[in-house]
Amino acid sequence: NQLEQIFGNDRFVWNQMLAMMNERYQNNKALPFLGKFKLNYLLKPLKKEYPFLKNSDSSSLQVVNEFLTQSWKNFFQDKSGQIGKPRFHSRKYLKKSYTGKSI
Repeated sequence: NQLEQIFGNDRFVWNQMLAMMNERYQNNKALPFLGKFKLNYLLKPLKKEYPFLKNSDSSSLQVVNEFLTQSWKNFFQDKSGQIGKPRFHSRKYLKKSYTGKSI
């Protein structure tokens, strides 16, 4: 049950951060890119707004931000046009996995 909660929280954080980054990109494409440290800084207010995120391992949420940042970097650096913008994760079709930081 705890793992299902972690999987859901990771997906939720990915989708929330992606929605924010998509909106930011659509409104002004000249704005500087948000790196993983800035996204990690936004986790604290997100946890206040959604208290169920506190049940997750904080390092897994940071890894989600790191993966999202890498996805955006790949999108911007791709000159061939083969890599699209990052997509939202679906509850139904997402491969469930957990990644935390090693100590």
